[in-house]
Amino acid sequence: MTHNKIQELTVEWKSPSNLAIVKYWGKRDVQFPLNPSISFSLKNAVTTTRVTAKPSEQGGFTFSLDGNMKETFNKKIANLLQLSSSTLPFITTHHLTIESSNTFPHSSGIASSASSMSALALCLADLQLLVDNEPNHNLDIKKVSELSRLGSGSAARSLYGGWTIWGETTAIADSSDNYAVELPNIHPNFMQIANAILIIEPKSKKVSSSQGHALMNNHPYGAARIKQANDNTELLLEILESGDWNKFFDIAENEALSLHALMMSSNPGYTLLHPNSLKVIEEVRKARLEQNLPVGFSMDAGPNVHLLYPKYEEAKILPWIENTIRPLCHQHNIIFDELGEGPERTDINY
Repeated sequence: MTHNKIQELTVEWKSPSNLAIVKYWGKRDVQFPLNPSISFSLKNAVTTTRVTAKPSEQGGFTFSLDGNMKETFNKKIANLLQLSSSTLPFITTHHLTIESSNTFPHSSGIASSASSMSALALCLADLQLLVDNEPNHNLDIKKVSELSRLGSGSAARSLYGGWTIWGETTAIADSSDNYAVELPNIHPNFMQIANAILIIEPKSKKVSSSQGHALMNNHPYGAARIKQANDNTELLLEILESGDWNKFFDIAENEALSLHALMMSSNPGYTLLHPNSLKVIEEVRKARLEQNLPVGFSMDAGPNVHLLYPKYEEAKILPWIENTIRPLCHQHNIIFDELGEGPERTDINY
């Protein structure tokens, strides 16, 4: 390996969170999923990560989030660095200064680990090319997706714009447990999906996603969940090609409620739902049934609710959100988002 003569190297990447419609819950070995998951990348909910690598015999790293030194992600980062060091040998010969910022509340049920770990993996892979004096080579996105997975499973899906599947399934030939792949043949309807992220409770979750995944080991409904997720994956793939919003809402809501049911039926059982999470669900169902509004919901592992609807119907949807839904949010806070185009390298001087 030829070391770059420059003492310090810096790269910066912006990577999106993603919203899984078919959920990943439960894992085996080193971040392999128990079932496939399907998600779309967001446009506005992103993490920007800058990594500066300085030659050092001790290696190591420091991490700051929004300008403050943090230890929240340190275990995940240390894990990712350790597991990546055989593929990216510069990690062991450099000290890394990792600086991140999010456009959304951290650890509140929006996949901050997905955007942050994918942004970090992009920086690391990019730095290895620079250290090797190969800055003009393209990154191998499947490899970076695999690196991201080592830090956070859902991060594997953030390496692409549009719709993505992670986890092996006979329904998609090149699907893999190792990395995510882009989904082809998406109906134009679902390329115009809007996502209003309702901040019901901005505080950090009482039970982390990692703890929740661990509770799927020996879960009484584990085998049934794996079958349900595989069945819903096949159904959703058909729906994404057909463009049927009502069937899409059925799957999205079934998956969201199943995720929270798995938490409640874990041992020990717990819930991350807030009373207003349930009120929002009730209002969404009413709006669709009584007002014929094309709106559904999803949720990640937290109290916040993701409203899903066609962007081309927002003239109908937005007044309902303002009048009925916004008052149920913490300090009336909503993040309006939509399908995004994936990660982006930030132009900075090296």
